Amino acid sequence: MFDIFKKKEEILVRSDKDIVAPVSGKMMPASQLSDQMFREEMMGQTIGILPSDGTICSPINGTLEMMYPTGHAFAVRRSDNEGILVHIGVDTVNLKGQGFKVLKKQGASVNAGEPIVLADLNIIKKAGLDTTVMLVITEPTTEGKKENFDSIDIVEKNQIINH
Repeated sequence: MFDIFKKKEEILVRSDKDIVAPVSGKMMPASQLSDQMFREEMMGQTIGILPSDGTICSPINGTLEMMYPTGHAFAVRRSDNEGILVHIGVDTVNLKGQGFKVLKKQGASVNAGEPIVLADLNIIKKAGLDTTVMLVITEPTTEGKKENFDSIDIVEKNQIINH
């Protein structure tokens, strides 16, 4: 009856140019990642985040272009065509979806900071796998080419990563 008086959750509105960290935790440069493909940035500019929780969010406003059925990775594309991959853990595809709850369907419009996957970090750890979340800018826009990434700010979830 008094639901109209409940405080609404604050919704953070981000610009279409903003990139936010997909999860809270300790961020690290690619050079410190355990997986060679991510460490050598073979798929694009990469940062890693050792997560402090399992709520994995969209790093940008865009379309959920690819959602792996196992929930271990997803890709989002912005309206300017920049593509970003979020990969949860190392070798977590081998869990075949165990420990991952997918919240959004492929093709959905998503906002930066909106939860996409819930990952049970304990299940990942018990399997002996690395829980580091990788954010990879796979297809940068013209102004976001790799040579411009020296100034990425490492920030917490829902704060902006400038590039």
